[in-house]
Amino acid sequence: MRRGASINVSRKDLRVLLITLPAWATVLYAVYLVVIVKKGFSLYDPYEALSVSFVIAVSLIPSALLEYKWEWETSRAEAEIPLILSALESNLRAGLSLPEAFKESIKYSKYLRRDLVRMLNALAAGENIDSAVRYLSRETPLLAITADYLKVLAKGGEELFRTLKDFRESVEVIVGYTGKLKEATRSFLATVYMVLIVYLITTAVFLQTFLYPLARESEKLTMLGRINPLALTSLIIYGALVESILNGITTSYFTGSRYLSSLFHALVLLFISIIVYTVLLYTQMPSA
Repeated sequence: MRRGASINVSRKDLRVLLITLPAWATVLYAVYLVVIVKKGFSLYDPYEALSVSFVIAVSLIPSALLEYKWEWETSRAEAEIPLILSALESNLRAGLSLPEAFKESIKYSKYLRRDLVRMLNALAAGENIDSAVRYLSRETPLLAITADYLKVLAKGGEELFRTLKDFRESVEVIVGYTGKLKEATRSFLATVYMVLIVYLITTAVFLQTFLYPLARESEKLTMLGRINPLALTSLIIYGALVESILNGITTSYFTGSRYLSSLFHALVLLFISIIVYTVLLYTQMPSA
């Protein structure tokens, strides 16, 4: 029991560590500039704003890779549940005991095989079904429901075995619906990307056609007073950084992929923003 709990806690702790990595990376970058390079760190320098955005984007990559691996394994495990339940139903109707039926059902699994083996070993070691099914309770409601059903199944006797078919068909519907839901969110994702692209286009046009030419010709603006185009560019870049992360979070909320969508879409939007403003800065910035 402790072993299974330590695995869950380790993943949780690792996730917290990786999510806080952008903050640590930014602090280390600032310390590198001030202590090693002997250069002041200014939040209002657009080149530093680009560097900070790049550091944050790179520091999110380890989280995105691990979350992709975890979610991919979990989705494959969920897709195996109907097949395992079908084999379990056939084995039980053939007269096998529940542990024997589980053992035979393992042959039809790949991504759940390790968890099923652990559950069988726990049962063989004398644990009850309530304790043994903990190995199936991953970070997904469907696997948790399956684990709860197996606990009820083990205590329900022969009559409850007949509900296996109904439960399996319900799981098949859920798995199929999940896949269709992901496909249906494509239009929403296109809208999210369009929002940031519009932001990038409008701010780039504003800087290139209005602010930079005005900074070359005039020292002050009549209504707003003196404006530093470098500082304003930095604020716009930080705005793109914040919007990229918020769009990633919004996407994850509507697609039902809590961690992976946040990281993946935030990364893509961040790198798009960095490329746009890098080209803009190095080609259109007014000379000092």
